[in-house]
Amino acid sequence: MHREEGLLIRKYQRIVPENLWNRLSRNLIYDSKQVLLYCGVRIPERKKHGITVDYSGFIEKITRGTNYGILVDVVTNRIHFQPEYIQDIIEQTTRFDFPVYDKSFGPGGIAGYVHQQGDSPKGLEDPSLNHILQQAVIAKNNHMPFGFVCARQLSKFEVEQFSVMTRIFDGPIFFNVNSHEGVEEAQKHIHNDNYVITNHTLFDSPLALTFKEKLDVFSDCVEREIPVMLVTQPMSGQTAPMTPYGLALLAFSEFLAGMAMAYSINPQTRVINGAYPTMCTPGKNPRLKIGTVVHNFVNYLVAYTARLLDIASIQSGCTMEGGLHEKTTLETDYETVRGMLLWESMFEGWHMIRHCYGFVSDLITFSFEKAEADINALHHIQGLDENGILAILANNIKLNRDYNRAEEIYRRPTLIFDREGGKIVEVIAETMELFGSDFSKHDHTLQNIPQEWF
Repeated sequence: MHREEGLLIRKYQRIVPENLWNRLSRNLIYDSKQVLLYCGVRIPERKKHGITVDYSGFIEKITRGTNYGILVDVVTNRIHFQPEYIQDIIEQTTRFDFPVYDKSFGPGGIAGYVHQQGDSPKGLEDPSLNHILQQAVIAKNNHMPFGFVCARQLSKFEVEQFSVMTRIFDGPIFFNVNSHEGVEEAQKHIHNDNYVITNHTLFDSPLALTFKEKLDVFSDCVEREIPVMLVTQPMSGQTAPMTPYGLALLAFSEFLAGMAMAYSINPQTRVINGAYPTMCTPGKNPRLKIGTVVHNFVNYLVAYTARLLDIASIQSGCTMEGGLHEKTTLETDYETVRGMLLWESMFEGWHMIRHCYGFVSDLITFSFEKAEADINALHHIQGLDENGILAILANNIKLNRDYNRAEEIYRRPTLIFDREGGKIVEVIAETMELFGSDFSKHDHTLQNIPQEWF
């Protein structure tokens, strides 16, 4: 009888979080549709060489044939999306043929500088083609499920990066493209049977179209059916609400808007959710909090929601704060290991995460020394059973405390994700309308600063 009760308890503990996360995700989907309906996307007034930038060509592409699913308000200069249109697009998406399995850790992001040896933040290098080559070798030798150009390519490397990466790594690879020459090169490598995904940022958070040149490159890729990863990076208390739920809401809203735009241009193009909600402190001198448990949870909510909708997605996790690589836990950084344990051992129902190795200084710098240590720690954690995970926790009091606290949140996500009765949509609308899209000026931000980032 006691054995049967134990099985029931374990089964109950496994099912309850899933139901709670499902409910939370469905609220996020509903609220995102409301944000896109009532707030919409702002068409900015920009000038180039003294001449007003004309977005009309791009607007025409994303609105024609939508049967009023996407509408432009010429008075407010905003693009609004009907919930039914968003839902129709969601129902037609699938990850079924995407060649990366669930729970995949990998590289990601664009580092501004490369630091290869020692712990000193001095002596940084500008990325070179050799650094891109090293990235490809790391991905190949460590059997990464996907590749990502982690060293910022200078404009002169935009074309060369494709040959360097695909010559070494034969899995799916994410590339940044900034010009039509880059698009041509991406298409050429796709025709040579390489799985190329191009990365695009369509919005300046919150919900404002970015520079037209970037939109034109995105449109070119979509028209050619080149897979696109849509990146959005709202920051809590700055360009997004301070609360974890509000931050996830804005990030997912921007992704859905981008997906709708891609679908309107060419419904055959593969779209990957690259939303990157970023926790940071409020105020005039914000500090990124990308090493916190809360930051990992916010990215997990976006990842879980995308997985629930069968949308290919790649969020961010296992990152750290600070500029020094310190070998404190499993021969690498504490926050990195803590993040790996969360994503590998606790979180379920996610597709891909990036930034998993090598990044320091809030993703500004890439360290090959840290990359090697991070990958060794990751492979060690992935090879452990439940007893092995418990042994790691038992030998680190702080890690054990953080993990147990995180497990409480995983069991009851509403501990940090408060929908506020749907009022968070009003906060976003008020900030965009009354405070120039600056969330630091809204009372909601100061009233909701987390008490514990851990």
